[in-house]
Amino acid sequence: RKVMKRDERFIFLIGQARNRLFTRLDQALIETAGVTAAQSGALYYLMANDGCLLSELSRALLLDKSAITGLIDRLESKGLVKRRATPADRRAINIFLTDAGRSAAMKCLGVTKRYNDAIKEGLSEDEVECFSRILQKIITRFS
Repeated sequence: RKVMKRDERFIFLIGQARNRLFTRLDQALIETAGVTAAQSGALYYLMANDGCLLSELSRALLLDKSAITGLIDRLESKGLVKRRATPADRRAINIFLTDAGRSAAMKCLGVTKRYNDAIKEGLSEDEVECFSRILQKIITRFS
C-alpha cells in the first residue's frame, strides 16, 4: 500500500479537494439534469420545503440576497421553479418546484449519491466515521 506524505496545509488541501470535487460534480449534474451543484442544493431543499420563502431558502443555503436571487432566476428560466408573491405580504416570495424541477432533483440525487459513495470508496467504516466527525468539527468551529 502506498504511503502518502503527511501534509498539514489543511486550508489548502480542503480547498483543493472542494474545487476538484465540485468541478467534477458540476459537470456530472449539468450532463444529467442541466443544473450545477449549487442549483441542485436549492432543488433538494425545495423537495422537503416546497413553497418556502425565498429568505428561508437563502438562509438554508447560506447565500446572500443577490446570490439567491440569481440562483432562483436561473432555475426559473430553466422551468424548474416558480415564484409566487405571498398573499399576505406581496414583498415576500414563495418558491415552488415545478414537475420538471422535481424530476431534475431526483436525477441529481442519483449523481450526488454516486459522488458521495466515491468519496467513501476504499475507506473503512471507522475512517468514514472519523472523516465525518472531523468535517463536522471544522464546520462547528468556524460557524
